[in-house]
Amino acid sequence: MIKSLNLNLTFAALLLFTPTLFADEQNLLPIDGSLTDLTGDDPYYYTTDQVIDDENAQKNVVGTGRVKMTHSQVPHLPAFSGYMNTNYTYRFVNVTEQTMTFIGEGKHGLWRVQDNGTIREYRKKGTQGLPKGADLFHKKHASVIANQYGSFIPEESWDGYKHPHQEVAEDGNLNFIDLPLNHPKYKGKYADHVPVDLPHFYCTMSANQYPYARKAIDFAFEQPAAGKVGPLGKRAGLDVNELYTKVLRLEQFPDARSWINVGGKDASTVNWQAVDESKTNTEYYLIERPFFNEPYLFVTAVYDNDDNKDFQYVRPDGEYYDFLKGKKAAVKTEVTQEPRFHIEGGKLAAAKGLPIYGVHHPDRAAFGGGGACPLKGGDWSNYPKTTGAAGWPTNYEEITPLCDGVLVDIKFYANLNGNDWSDPNAYLANAAHGTQEVEYKMEPGTYGTFTDDYNVKRGAKNPDAMAVPDSVTLKYPTVQKPVMPGN
Repeated sequence: MIKSLNLNLTFAALLLFTPTLFADEQNLLPIDGSLTDLTGDDPYYYTTDQVIDDENAQKNVVGTGRVKMTHSQVPHLPAFSGYMNTNYTYRFVNVTEQTMTFIGEGKHGLWRVQDNGTIREYRKKGTQGLPKGADLFHKKHASVIANQYGSFIPEESWDGYKHPHQEVAEDGNLNFIDLPLNHPKYKGKYADHVPVDLPHFYCTMSANQYPYARKAIDFAFEQPAAGKVGPLGKRAGLDVNELYTKVLRLEQFPDARSWINVGGKDASTVNWQAVDESKTNTEYYLIERPFFNEPYLFVTAVYDNDDNKDFQYVRPDGEYYDFLKGKKAAVKTEVTQEPRFHIEGGKLAAAKGLPIYGVHHPDRAAFGGGGACPLKGGDWSNYPKTTGAAGWPTNYEEITPLCDGVLVDIKFYANLNGNDWSDPNAYLANAAHGTQEVEYKMEPGTYGTFTDDYNVKRGAKNPDAMAVPDSVTLKYPTVQKPVMPGN
């Protein structure tokens, strides 16, 4: 759910442009606590004091100057640290050895939303736009749609967003249009896309622009694992990059879980039980999605069961549905209000949403209003007014948020190169040499002779003792390139 937006957008914009402050020379701490780069703008900060001069024999192995590689000549990898928060609840992101960890709080509340197979495009500042009632598929409007409307207009910041009641501008033309995925503007990119028939359960992780985690997150989103969306994520539309501008699939640590509220004897009794992900298929993602035309970070989860269709739905109306019918796609057209999850212990239970904003928010009045679950899908717009909804304008209204009916432990990681460390051929010491055979040079001599009185008196010989030559060549099973950013 959106838990970080300051509804005074002018104030939020001012926060974004807080100047970077210099650290105190004595304690290296920021003067006012603001810190946009924990590594001092140096992702190799850990070798700052490691310099090899011409007199150092190690120069034959690692070269001179600041050390850039290991003794096995594997290049050092950049390290990043950052943090983000909503409502003073913090999450920490770290990147080391091409592995990102993303750790925050346990049992964080999620809201359900589902995209409806369309992309909302906003009219760009200073353009004429289209008149109300224009045929969005007519060729005569193609140039205007291509050049005068955009799903994300970064240069316009908050002003690029328009509320639902602002659909028609004062000049009578459209401030925004909704295009189905099969619209010609997208040049057939989604022609073979699977039906968008699954919701996802999301919550806000950051403020807009996420300034205190920007370098770590930008680096992660540039690596090979980024942008790879799984089968459930595609069915939730997470690969529609006009909506989801950046995507990174996450894995939970072994002790982390999703939890659903199975309820109790009455509506006021809550009871969260762990989801059995061996039976309820689950995918987790860190996503960037524009919200009020500003980029935010969200964690989201997509679920589906093999033994029922509770999560599945497509509204049987509109151009996207007509497109799917033309493809003869089989889709479920009725909403399951409370989808069931398999929970640990073998039971199947429905997730019970709550009428409150979130279990960690007992006094939203302190934030100037709100505190209630919006109880419908759609554009957040003017929430906490009762006309506001749970997410974005491309969401189905009838897919309600089930506020905090699902919780998730914010304890994730991602292998940014897309490689699993369990691969027996990954990270071998011959990687940087580029050959299966590697020669090891050493001081020759007889090593391992027992000298302890206990062993000498009993005449024990060390079976591992041997005369070691001045070099030994090892043959590795294969050759893989060393792990590097971007490969």
